[in-house]
Amino acid sequence: MNHHEHRHPSESRSVSRKTVRLELDLDEAIAGIEACTSLDELRIFLQDIIENYGFSAFNFIDAGQPHLDMPFHFGTISGAWKEEYIRNNFVVVDPAIAKARKINIPFTWGSIPLPVFTGRRKPGAIKTMEAARDHGFTEGLMIPYHFRDQLGRVHSSATTFFWRDPVEKFHFLLSERKHELHLIMIYWVQRAVDIIAREHRAGVTVIRPHQNNTGIALTDRERDMLAWAARGKTVADTADILKISEETVETHIRNAMRKLDATNKTHAVAKAIYLGLIDV
Repeated sequence: MNHHEHRHPSESRSVSRKTVRLELDLDEAIAGIEACTSLDELRIFLQDIIENYGFSAFNFIDAGQPHLDMPFHFGTISGAWKEEYIRNNFVVVDPAIAKARKINIPFTWGSIPLPVFTGRRKPGAIKTMEAARDHGFTEGLMIPYHFRDQLGRVHSSATTFFWRDPVEKFHFLLSERKHELHLIMIYWVQRAVDIIAREHRAGVTVIRPHQNNTGIALTDRERDMLAWAARGKTVADTADILKISEETVETHIRNAMRKLDATNKTHAVAKAIYLGLIDV
């Protein structure tokens, strides 16, 4: 699949690594990601995180090069699924990858409209999703990430989290944890692409989008609140650091959430980072 094949998670348990639990706060997760110095360390660290969320495996792919038979990728997905995916050239017809190239927010496999099968030849998008189900994947979460390098070239990547349990559990998890996962992946993908650029794709570096053109204007205080939250600080921590009341912190966060159309603080942080409105 590529020249940088990695072991399945069950084969990696002997590798020394940090233990990640679901209750791990975002500050620790982000620090752990930034401490990783290789793709293998990143792979193992993320696998530990997603297993505690309930996912069985993940796959990161360079989604911005559709002309390649198999773009650069790595993850923890099983060999059987990888072999079938390559053998059937699903990368060309995978509807999840096609959507990830056009959208900035996480989405599920179930949200992807599939073509209607009316003729004798089954569309490739349907074949891909059916094959995934045949391998035991009941749902999947895709998190896209787009960025520009220093020459202004646009690059796209996407990470898929594979789910094997009942779909009801999947939707409950997303209702509670989707924004946490999105925020974690912003940091993780930045780190992954930096390492890939250094080791495999010389000259490509991750930078913020040059312009966001969102029309969202956060005040300096609102940006401060979200920046401290992005570093894992609680409302009480932020109030103590800035020598202001907790009520003032909460007010600024609520205002930022409203401007960003975010459902909670973590969602607001993820959107602010992605849009380049705060630095972390």
